[in-house]
Amino acid sequence: MHRRRAVLGLAALSAAAGACAPTAEQQAAALAPASSAAAARSRQSRRFETGDQALMLQSVIGALQDLGFTIEESQAATGLVVGSKLAGARVRAQVSVRSLPGQAGTLVRATFQRSVARPGAMLALGETLDDAALYQGFFERVAQSAFLTAHEI
Repeated sequence: MHRRRAVLGLAALSAAAGACAPTAEQQAAALAPASSAAAARSRQSRRFETGDQALMLQSVIGALQDLGFTIEESQAATGLVVGSKLAGARVRAQVSVRSLPGQAGTLVRATFQRSVARPGAMLALGETLDDAALYQGFFERVAQSAFLTAHEI
C-alpha cells in the first residue's frame, strides 16, 4: 500500500514538473539580450569614420581629461583607456577603441560607473551610469577632439 502511494506520488510529481518545464521558446527568450541591454549598448557606442586608431585613442584621452578625469591606464595595443574622478563619489570611465574589420571605421564604446562607499562595509556599492546626456556629451567631445587633432588645431 505504501509502495503504491509512493509510486503514484512520484508519477504525479513528475507530471507536474513536466507541465511546469519551460518551453523552447521560453528558454530562447530568457537567453536573448533584453531590449534595454541593446539600448544601453547603443548609447555607450559610437562609430567614427576613421580607421586611425591612434588618433581615436588620443581623442578619447583628451575628452576624458577635458571632463576632469585622471587617466589611470592606457593600452594602445588593446585600445583600452581607463580614467577616474571624484564627483561626490568616485566615477570611473572605461573606454575601448577598436577598428572595424573590413571597414574604414573605428568603434568607440564607453562605460561610466559610480562607486559609493558604504559605511561599515568593506566593498563600495557600484552602479553603471545610464544617463544618455552623459554619453552624448562624451562622444561629442571625442568627435571634437578628433577633428581638432586631425587638423592639427
